[in-house]
Amino acid sequence: MNKQATRNAISAAALKLAREQGPGGFTVDTLADAAGVSRRTFFNYFPSIEAAVARPIEEFLDGAFSRLDERPADEPIVDAVMATLGGDMGREQMAVLCEVYAMTEDSPQLERMQLQLWNSAQQKLEDGLTVRLGAAAGELLVRALAGSLVACAKAAMRTAADSAAGRNPDPLSFHNHLLESIGLLRSGFNINGINHDPKDS
Repeated sequence: MNKQATRNAISAAALKLAREQGPGGFTVDTLADAAGVSRRTFFNYFPSIEAAVARPIEEFLDGAFSRLDERPADEPIVDAVMATLGGDMGREQMAVLCEVYAMTEDSPQLERMQLQLWNSAQQKLEDGLTVRLGAAAGELLVRALAGSLVACAKAAMRTAADSAAGRNPDPLSFHNHLLESIGLLRSGFNINGINHDPKDS
């Protein structure tokens, strides 16, 4: 619990400094001081400032995977994903997620870190799908499905960001776009056969 508290403190301090000075506007020493830890302790928890700032994305993905694992084993996978994402995911968490995404516009390093997290998420999803669907599903199906689900999430965030016209994406807009994108995947991208109101999915 102490380790988790330390990780949370560093991440919170990183996000606060990123808001005030930009994600590339402060040093590791400044961040360590703000979090009340040593420089060495910082690197025990995070490889870079960008990793600490992007921690909310990792938490969001880990939480989504945990909820997905709790779905019934015989539930169709896309239905399980819809059920996982359709509930109350926490507006505050989604707001921070959108905020960090918006910061990548001004920080190539943070953008690369976010890309690494999405790639890692896809690998975790592939591993989980392999267990859930069994060996009979085949490697190609698992990889294609995992890649499609991750692409839906990224498309939802990008669409929400574009609709914000340069401001932070709206968390509700992101959630709605996320559900709609998964719905499109479930319908085989049949635009005439999908209900475009995510709340009814």
